[in-house]
Amino acid sequence: MNLYKRLRDNKKIVSILLLIAIFAVGYPVIKRSEKETLKYKTEQFFNNIIEEKYEEAFVFLDYGGIDKESNITLNEDNKRGNWIKKLKQQRANGVRIERCKEVKVDNVDYPCGTVKLVVNKNGMLEEYIVNVKYIRSKNSYKIRNISKIDDEIQETICGRINES
Repeated sequence: MNLYKRLRDNKKIVSILLLIAIFAVGYPVIKRSEKETLKYKTEQFFNNIIEEKYEEAFVFLDYGGIDKESNITLNEDNKRGNWIKKLKQQRANGVRIERCKEVKVDNVDYPCGTVKLVVNKNGMLEEYIVNVKYIRSKNSYKIRNISKIDDEIQETICGRINES
């Protein structure tokens, strides 16, 4: 009986050690996968804006939900329409993103990233290194805000200025 009890206790210890080993190996793999997914989403978001595929880009965005003029909270369809209208208006005014490069994502604590954007402002190319903040939304992350860029561009793209 004593031998049986020791074997049973050893099985518990081995099971616990095996479980710890699985988590120790699996967690970094999951974090790396999440990092690559965020990098892809960020690249797709900006590339869709560049290619004027606004509907596809909106999927990756957590857009600010208050209309500044009427101070009314917008539903998802109104947010999308409002956002696309503002991007088209900005492009018509001669301001548009030309290129997105060097996307880097860090997800050690909470995901954040940096992107190098080349912005055309009425024929003048300006390069920005912008910070990207993400928010968890329905089991995935969306782009919440960008910063270190012209306030007008930031508000048009994200629907908010200097919020976290």
